[in-house]
Amino acid sequence: MLRFVNICLVLGLAALATVIYQVKYEARSLDEKIVLLQRQIEEERDSLAVARAEWSLLNRPERIERLAKKYLELSPAHPQQIVILDEVTETDFERVRKLAQSAKTADANTANINAAAQ
Repeated sequence: MLRFVNICLVLGLAALATVIYQVKYEARSLDEKIVLLQRQIEEERDSLAVARAEWSLLNRPERIERLAKKYLELSPAHPQQIVILDEVTETDFERVRKLAQSAKTADANTANINAAAQ
């Protein structure tokens, strides 16, 4: 009877040692994954900081103003263009359409004159 108990205890001890060994290596593996994930998080934070810096550089008002002057043909608003929404009528739309049409014809005439001059 004593031998049977001793054999059971030795087998239980061996089983526990095996389980502890496996848990130890699983814990090491998880620690390595944690370190890897922390490194990736830091890299993402760094790249996010770079992206924010680039964004603030690209959105500087003086840069946007310079690009708008270069690529957009904007002019200051004329007093006739400013209206109150409640006061807008169909005649206002007609007036804008006529102005746009006259601007298109003026551009077309200018293009025709330039083409004929060449």
